Amino acid sequence: MQRKNFTEVTEFIFLGFSSFGKHQVTLFVIFLIVYILTLAGNFIIVTIIYVDHHLHTPMYFFLSMLSSSETVYSLVIIPRMLSSLLFHDQPISLAGCATQMFFFVTLAINNCFLLTAMGYDRYVAICNPLHYLFIMNKGTCVGLVCGSFVTGLTMAVLQVTAMFNLPSSSPTPNFTSVTQFLFEGFSSFSWQHRLIFFIVFLTLYLLTLSGNTIIVTIIRLDRHLHTPMYFFLSMLSISETCYTMAIIPRMLCGLLNPGQPIAIQSCATQLFFYLTFGINDCFLLTVMGYDRYVAICNPLRYSLIMGRGACVQLASASLGLGLGMAIVQVTSVFGLPFCDGSVIPHFFCDVRPMLKLACANTTVNEIINFVVSVCVLVLPMGLVFISYVLIISSILRIASAEGRKKAFATCASHLTVVIIHYGCTSIIYLKPKSQSSPAQDMLISVTYTVITPLLNPVVYSLRNKEVQEALRRAVGRRSTSS
Repeated sequence: MQRKNFTEVTEFIFLGFSSFGKHQVTLFVIFLIVYILTLAGNFIIVTIIYVDHHLHTPMYFFLSMLSSSETVYSLVIIPRMLSSLLFHDQPISLAGCATQMFFFVTLAINNCFLLTAMGYDRYVAICNPLHYLFIMNKGTCVGLVCGSFVTGLTMAVLQVTAMFNLPSSSPTPNFTSVTQFLFEGFSSFSWQHRLIFFIVFLTLYLLTLSGNTIIVTIIRLDRHLHTPMYFFLSMLSISETCYTMAIIPRMLCGLLNPGQPIAIQSCATQLFFYLTFGINDCFLLTVMGYDRYVAICNPLRYSLIMGRGACVQLASASLGLGLGMAIVQVTSVFGLPFCDGSVIPHFFCDVRPMLKLACANTTVNEIINFVVSVCVLVLPMGLVFISYVLIISSILRIASAEGRKKAFATCASHLTVVIIHYGCTSIIYLKPKSQSSPAQDMLISVTYTVITPLLNPVVYSLRNKEVQEALRRAVGRRSTSS
């Protein structure tokens, strides 16, 4: 296997308007005037909307956000362009180029979605005027603006990561690129031990599938469980099922027949679904914590706050965040060249083991992985524990012992799953790279890919009286009908 030999590029020069010669001064004057008018116009719009209370409506709120975004968008591009019109051949560093592209893509996409939100606002105002203030309330407007910006931010990270993971160089063409991998997995164990692992893991996998299927079915059939708490539980069960299907079948095959190769495309697909549903699980657990907080700390407004629309939006947002972050991670990892080896020191395609096989500088990828891990683990975990501090303080103020016991019972199952889920994944993804041990990582990974998904149906069925009663009713109806 031969390596690439190249000299890495660290800066660029814009060709720009260098071919226009003496006309560049004229262009400079025109663009400068247009730029100043743009800044002044947007500044006036934002100031007037802020000062005049008659313009404090959704339409003008979106307009002020668009003006602010357009201002920053032009600040990213035009000053550099004006400078190049007067001073030719000014270099821009690789980091400077990546930063400019990041803000350009973020704000441009943000503008596109803001214009879409403004179109939706006009549609509601004209086609549904009686419900306009209810639909386009302050929370909805802020949510649409934040959604536009987050979408722009996510797509910009995706684009910049994909672009600047490419080698900025002129490599020699003679090299062999890795197109498939082998999992090290449990190959160091004897055939007898692997057979025992296969039986144990297969049993746990079948119990997980059947348990989650039972939970989803019971919640679907029993109208007593048609509440936000059990809606989120059914979403978590479906997500856990898909999560295990992305990992365990391949692992079971590897136990019986080690040494089977996996194509780089299949590896990327496995990583994508693993991250999507893994991150979705983290945010669903956070949403379930918020649901318990509202139910106990604000019971009178619970039905209003946790309406059907709010529940669907929260579940969709969890999946959307999972998809977005999975795309960023997979693009980041598989944009790297793999030419140092083809044996993954794991039993599935995960970020850290894949980065160890890359034959390029992975500093940026390590930073992306850390930032995503913090966003997915630390922030949601912090929100969950803050909600439980508030929940416990509210429960302690309940006068009756029976009421306190019932309130604690509704939270115990969720808190048990949260501690185990976040605990195992945090050990893997937040510990320093220097302390990473393949054998230890693989053992902990078995916990959160095989055992933790089983806890969801076990904990919620054995510790939850409402689910137990629903099961008895379902079994009773079946025996009566037969």
